[in-house]
Amino acid sequence: MSSAQVSAEIVFPDGLVGLPNLTRHRLCAVPDTELYEILSDDDPAMGFIAASADTVKPGTTDRLRERGLIAEGEWVLAILAVHGEPPGITANLAGPLVIDMAKATARQLVIEDPEFPLQVPVSEES
Repeated sequence: MSSAQVSAEIVFPDGLVGLPNLTRHRLCAVPDTELYEILSDDDPAMGFIAASADTVKPGTTDRLRERGLIAEGEWVLAILAVHGEPPGITANLAGPLVIDMAKATARQLVIEDPEFPLQVPVSEES
């Protein structure tokens, strides 16, 4: 899905890992980037920046589908974080967000497999 097409209210019925009460969010494309902003409607101070998991690691969606973890038509995002010294950007593929735009619902997977690391370095070319 192209980032230019995204602006939607999304419900995470089970919340996010560690944040079970944050269920209502707004998903918006960040203009002129391949990034997405996910802002909580339940706590306006809480938000995330994410990227397509396939942008971070090509083939991620296919591998998750092959394992039966996502259905056809679901879209996978990886939450980005900044840490370290000097600061670097990493993507969380161990806890990807699975979005069903047709139903305006989402869930967060928890994957314990080295193929899906918690901190994948993201380069500017990604």
